[in-house]
Amino acid sequence: MKQLSVLKFKTLFIREKKINTARRTVISFAIIILVGALLLTLPVSSKSRETTDFLTALFTATSATCVTGLVVVETGAYFSLFGQTVILLLIQIGGLGFMSMLTMAFVLSGKSIGMRERMLIVQSLGLFDMSGVVKILKHVMIYTFFVEFIGALLLSFRFIPQYGLKGIWYSLFHSVSAFCNAGFDIFGKGTSLSEYSTDAYILVIISSLIILGGIGFIVVEDINAKRSIKKLSVYSKIVLTTTLILIFAGMVLILLTEWNNTNFLGDGLFNKLLTAYFQSVTTRTAGFDSSVQSNLTDGGKLVSTVLMMIGGASGSTAGGVKVATFAVVAVCSVQILRGYKNFVIFKHKIDSRTALSAMSLISLWLVMVFGASIFISARNNLNIIDCLFEVASAYGTVGLTTGVVSKSDSITRLVFILYMFFGRVGLMTISMMFITRIKGKDLLEYPSGNIVIG
Repeated sequence: MKQLSVLKFKTLFIREKKINTARRTVISFAIIILVGALLLTLPVSSKSRETTDFLTALFTATSATCVTGLVVVETGAYFSLFGQTVILLLIQIGGLGFMSMLTMAFVLSGKSIGMRERMLIVQSLGLFDMSGVVKILKHVMIYTFFVEFIGALLLSFRFIPQYGLKGIWYSLFHSVSAFCNAGFDIFGKGTSLSEYSTDAYILVIISSLIILGGIGFIVVEDINAKRSIKKLSVYSKIVLTTTLILIFAGMVLILLTEWNNTNFLGDGLFNKLLTAYFQSVTTRTAGFDSSVQSNLTDGGKLVSTVLMMIGGASGSTAGGVKVATFAVVAVCSVQILRGYKNFVIFKHKIDSRTALSAMSLISLWLVMVFGASIFISARNNLNIIDCLFEVASAYGTVGLTTGVVSKSDSITRLVFILYMFFGRVGLMTISMMFITRIKGKDLLEYPSGNIVIG
């Protein structure tokens, strides 16, 4: 009896810790967004030196902190160097997680890291446990800043000759924005990377930064520790394999739907392949575009929407339901149809609870996205496919747009703000709740019910 009481106490204690951890994650993101919004309202943040209205500032701060990239004003044309710096800091904090940045500051100052801080780092980075969490965090920071520095250096070879000394700032900003899967650009032309639609050098660098930021810090740490593909964990193998499949499958599907659409793919085989490849990468979930998204056919928009739903890996700078979630659902669905009793990936059994959690996350995504799309389409009298694309972009923290945000009213923009926030914080928190949920025994056992499926 005593043992049962102790078990109940521990269960309640751990659950309370998890609730507090999730709450702190949400609150920390909300505070950063509000501080960023207030800074962006200041006259010094705009090039015109006029005060920016709060809704515009809030939308921009939310988009930056949630590494989305949707905007209501052109970043490079509207915001001053100070405003752009604020946005860049919000992107970096949002990509790595506020608590990860704060904890690293504590480490550098010599302060000890408590249990709650460690739990928050585990959640923000998508780690499985707290063993060596501070060491892993150091590796994450080194990896992040090293990749961003190399990306900025490579971009500078093209941007400095084109823009002069301003090219240094352009190189740094777009390297961080790409690695953090944010999709913000500061060219001030409102066309993202369309100017470089045929420039393989720029697009390959940007897409590489997107992929390196989107595979997740768990996988990076695993690769660093194992140094062998065969020795990688089953999770790392799932992420890397699924990422490669999605990149090339997405590329093929974009080519199939848009092959005769020269307004999107352009002319010539090489340009078509380059644009399709970049579209496949950026939809998961970076937000840069090398071609205008409104020029996509409905088929191309639906393909892009699916890719935006999937997103990147857990514990990465990307959004979406995550590639491992998609892989689990896809594999389990095939094995169910083939009559298998157990689910297996890379010779490892998948727990039925994990499979159900993955299916629940995708179901939640579908309900949220379709519900908001219908509301926005009806309220603003806009094409439902465009609204579906735009809501998926916001909820998946992608940032690609067909122009729905610019055509929407204030209420609709508030909906987009909430979806960007929940897409970055909500799904992450829900994912952790599913993954780390304490298994308990049901107090009552109900009789089985016979239900016809299909």
